[in-house]
Amino acid sequence: MLLKRLKATHFKTYLQLDIDLNVEPDRPIVLIGGENGGGKTTFFEAIYGALYGLSIPNAKVFRELVNAGIPTPDEAKIGLEVHFSGKVLNEEQQYVLSRTYMLNAEHKPVESVRLNMNGSIFQYGTATPLAQRAEQEAQVAKIIKANLPKELSRYFLFDAMEAGNLLKEDQLNRVIRENIENVMGFNKYLQLAKAAQSLFESHTAQRLAVEQEKKEYLGLVEQKKELDKKLQNARTRQQEALQYALSHRELYENLKNGLNQEVQIKNRIQQFEQQIEGINKKETQYRNDIEAFAKGLEAHVFLPKLAESLKTEVSLILKSKNEVEHQQKGFLSKEQIQEVSVKIVEYLLSNHLSNKDLTAQELARHLLQHNGSNNAQDPYYFLEIAEIKALENLIQGTYMNPFPSLTQQQVELNIAVGQITSLKGQIETLKAQISGKDYNLLKMYEDNQSLAKRLEGEIIEYEKEIERISKRIAQFDIQVSEEPDPKYEALKKLRPFFEDVANQLLKSKKQQLEVTMKQDLNLNLAAYRDVIERVELSEDLRDLSFKLYHKAGNEIYLNQLNTASKQVVVQVLLKALHEYGDYDPPVMIDTVMGVLDKTSRSTILENYFPQVSHQTILLSSDSEITKETDLAKIESFVAKTYTLKRDKENQRTEVVAGYF
Repeated sequence: MLLKRLKATHFKTYLQLDIDLNVEPDRPIVLIGGENGGGKTTFFEAIYGALYGLSIPNAKVFRELVNAGIPTPDEAKIGLEVHFSGKVLNEEQQYVLSRTYMLNAEHKPVESVRLNMNGSIFQYGTATPLAQRAEQEAQVAKIIKANLPKELSRYFLFDAMEAGNLLKEDQLNRVIRENIENVMGFNKYLQLAKAAQSLFESHTAQRLAVEQEKKEYLGLVEQKKELDKKLQNARTRQQEALQYALSHRELYENLKNGLNQEVQIKNRIQQFEQQIEGINKKETQYRNDIEAFAKGLEAHVFLPKLAESLKTEVSLILKSKNEVEHQQKGFLSKEQIQEVSVKIVEYLLSNHLSNKDLTAQELARHLLQHNGSNNAQDPYYFLEIAEIKALENLIQGTYMNPFPSLTQQQVELNIAVGQITSLKGQIETLKAQISGKDYNLLKMYEDNQSLAKRLEGEIIEYEKEIERISKRIAQFDIQVSEEPDPKYEALKKLRPFFEDVANQLLKSKKQQLEVTMKQDLNLNLAAYRDVIERVELSEDLRDLSFKLYHKAGNEIYLNQLNTASKQVVVQVLLKALHEYGDYDPPVMIDTVMGVLDKTSRSTILENYFPQVSHQTILLSSDSEITKETDLAKIESFVAKTYTLKRDKENQRTEVVAGYF
């Protein structure tokens, strides 16, 4: 990939930017200077945004990105365009990728993307139909990924000040893994391993589904057994209750007949029982009302909301329809004129009038010419009468939400239900007064009657549940015996096999990486120049590690390096990955010297920047790469030099040729 040109319009500090980035094979460096706040980082962001797009969630963010010197930012258009070339199947392709951002009439950010690949155009935008946009967007993303995937861009387009953060253990391992998996030439084996894993997981899911089905079947069988036991137990207890009632019925009746209590106590008991019954009825009614509310949720809640939100639009439709209907009054339709014409001609001919050459078509044309003109335009001609009536009923309908009433009903019912225990206690007290010392016998008999009735209901429920489970069991076709699955066993071995192949290839590649990094570190890492004995990459993709060793034999721990040394280590690592990878992206470095000391700067200038890539864009201040001494060290490798100059009065940055 080779960046050739960058254009930016109304983007942050740039009102207009058009810069040539072409380099030569023996001059791979583009050196861009600028003071702090002059637009170096914005230049970096412009290239990144042109390739991968800007994130503009709302109008506020859009205005923040528009050049501050524009008096009407809401009317501005942010434009980013990058020209680049790249090889596809060993053929050079020329690309022009442009992105435009603006606010629409509703003050919402919209995007338009256009990619020209050797004359083939791929284009989409916010307003593009979803299916078409997805297709075009996928093509553009595929082309960008083929040149420099977004997930790898941060390792080739980076801020040197932040380079040390990549040396954190998790970050570094991810850098190595992403580059090795994507650019070291054996990604296909990892993909095969992933595919094998996917098949293994799919087959495992099928086995689990069968196991789950078997488990469900056995669970139903066990559940049926438990229900059979409960049913038998309920029948036995019911039989005992009925026998008890039969043997004690005469005694119970005698006790009941011998009761001689005051009518007032009996009436009081009756009142309490009626009160409990009333509470139970209210509870039943409340449950029915809740069920009715749930079934009519659409009419109670959704339709009123829909009517409210569409009221204005539907009113406009009805008004327009009424106006058109009013304007059309007094005029016959074409079909009506045609029908009348036929009847008139038939009448004239049947009465032997002289003009027998008259036709229905001629008469219809004559009537149409004298019927008057109807210029009423109906913008809603596509709506049927039934649809218009439905819309009218929607906004004119009377809606009532019973939820508040149900809520109040619930509150009252909760209070009433809480009183049932107290009412029953009072009933028991009154019954004790009536039956005296024989009350316990009466209560035992009544409890036995209640038990018999409850058991009768349980028996019915058990029988229904057993019938339901029996039908469910009959639907299964389960092979209970265990059989070996050769396919499953083979899939279990495939993923480790492909991973082992990938690891073996890693072993063959890693020696090149280790040798190259050792040479570059001994040359560029000032703190350990010429004392690094070896660089060691692990041989297992699942547990990647990266270590340095001193000639004395001890490990040089990465987390103990100072910030400047960490920056050098990361840059050397990325250079090696760049050299042996399948991707060939440019390298862009902001704040090129980062935190390097004087010695490290000189080494990086002379030995690193000229060799790191076929195209290296350096964004530097005059204190990093000085014009007086540092520029001469890389001048023979520099293809183009520019300086970003900030116009503070007009709040914009201009690009001029030459380095400061």
